[in-house]
Amino acid sequence: MSIALDPNDTIAAVSSPPGPSVRGIVRITGPRAWAIASEGFEPAEPWPSPRHPEARAGDLRVAGLRSPLPARLALWPGPRTYTGQDLAEVHMVGSPPLLSLFLAQCLARGARAAEPGEFTLRAFLSGRIDLTRAEAVLGVIEADSPARLDAALEQLAGGLSRPLLTLRDRLLDLLAHLEADLDFADEPDVDPIARAALAVELDDAAARLAALARQLDERDRPEGHPRVVLVGPPNAGKSRLFNALVGEDRAIVSPRAGTTRDYLTALCDCDGLTVELVDTAGIEPAVDDVAALAQSQRARQAGRAEVRLDCWPAAWGPRPVADDDGENARTLRVATRCDEAGSPLPPLEIATSAATGAGLEALCAAIARSLRSARSETNAPAGTAARCRGSLLQAGSALRSASESLVSGGGDELVAFDVRLAAEELGKVVGAVVTDDILDRIFRRFCIGK
Repeated sequence: MSIALDPNDTIAAVSSPPGPSVRGIVRITGPRAWAIASEGFEPAEPWPSPRHPEARAGDLRVAGLRSPLPARLALWPGPRTYTGQDLAEVHMVGSPPLLSLFLAQCLARGARAAEPGEFTLRAFLSGRIDLTRAEAVLGVIEADSPARLDAALEQLAGGLSRPLLTLRDRLLDLLAHLEADLDFADEPDVDPIARAALAVELDDAAARLAALARQLDERDRPEGHPRVVLVGPPNAGKSRLFNALVGEDRAIVSPRAGTTRDYLTALCDCDGLTVELVDTAGIEPAVDDVAALAQSQRARQAGRAEVRLDCWPAAWGPRPVADDDGENARTLRVATRCDEAGSPLPPLEIATSAATGAGLEALCAAIARSLRSARSETNAPAGTAARCRGSLLQAGSALRSASESLVSGGGDELVAFDVRLAAEELGKVVGAVVTDDILDRIFRRFCIGK
């Protein structure tokens, strides 16, 4: 669609799904919406105050039909409407020919045929919704599963934009403070921001953005199943645990370390959630080309995990500090082969035994809790994920650069530049900074009437 449309035009479109139905809807918005919708409509009861939201049943006369149609007309005054303008909806029998006749009548009376997504575009341009909520409208329409519908509804309620707007506001405050320090660096009464504290804050913000970008990437995967990856040293019982969770012998199990070289995937039910379980090679130094490939695959799969199961045999004693593969994933510490352990386990360990089945139910419940918690924080339809991922990564990179400048004693000019860049990238996500190209790429995916 062309974004160079006059937002003050009165537009009309059939907004109900295509095909015959019990009820069809023609939606009209703009300065003349009420006049165009009301012409030829005879309400069964008188209208109340002319600027009061109201709906009335009545008869609708449509050019080309001998008899009036039973219909219902709803009128809403702007600016407190979906589009921010006067809005009208005519509900009638959902016959495609009848809807087309009435739409043609509206166009003959001065309305313009709406472009795809133009109603939602006007909602954005009038400030009624931000850009992520506009995309959530499309997510609701296109949802093909309860999980995707829940994600779109959560985003429509502001679940993605609220934390990003809060973070952007904080960055703008920090930027104002930094620039004030630059302007008044010689003034004795100006107290500069503590560089170490600011570096910690910027690092924390960068980590949150990196986690959000990775989780958005997971939501954009076609299969839609969250990825749970088993990691740990060779012979730590990962493959045996994988088989036990899947319910069949999919992975080769051997007492000899290093049996698993490639990664193996299978779908698994975890407390009502279908997850993609991934078994990987043990963490060890690469001694040849094959081992190097195995470690590369392991690191790649761990980096794509939504949840990592950090496996360590209970009989081996205290576990070492975990490696940093997939540092943005949520990690569950899993004690494997607990039937072989002779001493109590640390309280944070999830004790399991593939041989006896002990702890498997508790592990599945912990995986489901972690996934549900993560997804409630970062729900996003696929279209939002595709558009926002790059901006989130660039914002996080800019914040890390600003933090490094602070720690290394770099000039505040460089710090302010990077903080400003991060704020601009977050502005692109929520729509505080937009271009016609961004709007066109988003709204051209809508159907007409939305």
